[in-house]
Amino acid sequence: MASQDGDRICWHGVPPHRARLRRVAGMCGVWIVLLCAGWGPQGAARQVGYGPPPVQAQSTDAASELRQRQVAFLHRLRQADPRYQTIEKAVLNVDNELGVILNRHVEMEAVRPLMKTLLTHMAKAFPGQNLTVIAYAPSEPPLKIGTARLHARTRQMTYTPAVSQ
Repeated sequence: MASQDGDRICWHGVPPHRARLRRVAGMCGVWIVLLCAGWGPQGAARQVGYGPPPVQAQSTDAASELRQRQVAFLHRLRQADPRYQTIEKAVLNVDNELGVILNRHVEMEAVRPLMKTLLTHMAKAFPGQNLTVIAYAPSEPPLKIGTARLHARTRQMTYTPAVSQ
């Protein structure tokens, strides 16, 4: 195909050298993204399992078992409140701290007993561990309401309301 000027044009209306440059630039862009994501030769070798084992490989089973218990606990928590009437969102971090965003209809007087109940159930699911529950109001960003802690050795529970600023 030829343009009115007599230059050759590809099927999509772009001169062949420009189309080729665009294709090469696109492939280079994809290659750079994959290289940054670890898909280079070294990244592929790491994913297959060659080289020295990672440092965390020794505790993988313990971490996996803890994560499974955390997921089971969160599942039981969600089953206890399927309509999100009390807890809108609950998250457990790697330090086994439970963060809960409470429904806006939860009374402030009910927060302390709720957190004590959550700590009691967490103590059954994670025996012998120091535990923390942090309650948040459903705002953007979430506003901290209070923190409850259970000291594993003494079995003492404490609640500290957040200081309003």
